[in-house]
Amino acid sequence: MASFQPKPDSGYYTVADWLELHGLEVPVAREWLSSVSDPESAAQSRSSAQVLPSAEEIWSLASRALVEILPEILEDIVFIRDLCERDWDAPADAVPCTLDRVEHHTPLVSMCYQRTPEDALCVAHEFGHAVQYHLARGCFISPILREVAAFAAEKALIDFTHRERPDLYGSLRAAWEADSCVIFGRDVEKLHEALTDPTAPYAYRMNYPLARLLAEELLNASDFGDLGKIYRGGPSLPVLLSAMKDRRGAAIEGNYLPQVPDADASSAAMNSYQSLGMMALLDIDYLAGEPEKNIGEYYASRVAHMHEQTAFVAIGSEGKPIGYANWEVDKNDARLIRLKRLSAPFGNDLEVREKLLARLPENAKLVTCDTQEKQVTW
Repeated sequence: MASFQPKPDSGYYTVADWLELHGLEVPVAREWLSSVSDPESAAQSRSSAQVLPSAEEIWSLASRALVEILPEILEDIVFIRDLCERDWDAPADAVPCTLDRVEHHTPLVSMCYQRTPEDALCVAHEFGHAVQYHLARGCFISPILREVAAFAAEKALIDFTHRERPDLYGSLRAAWEADSCVIFGRDVEKLHEALTDPTAPYAYRMNYPLARLLAEELLNASDFGDLGKIYRGGPSLPVLLSAMKDRRGAAIEGNYLPQVPDADASSAAMNSYQSLGMMALLDIDYLAGEPEKNIGEYYASRVAHMHEQTAFVAIGSEGKPIGYANWEVDKNDARLIRLKRLSAPFGNDLEVREKLLARLPENAKLVTCDTQEKQVTW
């Protein structure tokens, strides 16, 4: 897709240009904006005055956070972490930016870093841009998808500090929520207004509401395949929106499973069979490799997890099963919980994870099976 071309008559880009560039139609944009949560319900407090670590330390944390969710691009993330040129002493009034330079050069990140939580998120934001520019290798990326990669890197850093650096988490989370209030408040209002007049001038902040919404939704998914594709420069926005809408639709269909009867204290065997049945029902719709196994292999795997007390079926507010998880405890570090399987066919991935974490020890760290091995190569 080509970038904007200057308009000879006006000299500026318009809302119509922006829509055409993204292959986006006004009704589609409005439909997605309608799913934005009311910013008034978000935290209104500004982040604390905490003095954060150096920009280089935040840069390193951002790289670790991104590797944790996208271990398949570890080498590229490490490349950017080590070799991307960066300037943390730009003038105070300079706009933070990442420049996608000519071939055979790494991106250039430039900003004025003053150790505030907002600055720390900005470092992660620019790290996301740099990784995407490197992986896309000179291909044009539409502005919304650029910002998806950047916002995803911010959110990944916040989630990472929640587990690994709780001393930073509170201030970073507050800064994120304060920014969300602006993006999902004022910026959404301005975008709605702009969509009523295709000839109105384009403003870069028009990209933020959809990008932030998509970044959050992609990070809440059960896998990060679509996010990985975005860092590589694809898919196009219409293809991405279509896939995400299909996934939303599957979740909206609702949980058709029956309510779970009360456990029978006198029959442990019956309770176990009930749990096995719930896992099987959840897997029938979730696919991802498990239903294709033969019955004996499938049964043996789940019974083994139940015997080891490493199986958990999550029950939702309606008393119905919403998902289940199987895991194993790392042999060398009992705090590491390696997630072997998480099945959530009705879109309750986060709720299942939260319920699982609530029953694990407080110091437990939940990781996917392959993430930890790949991080050893750092």
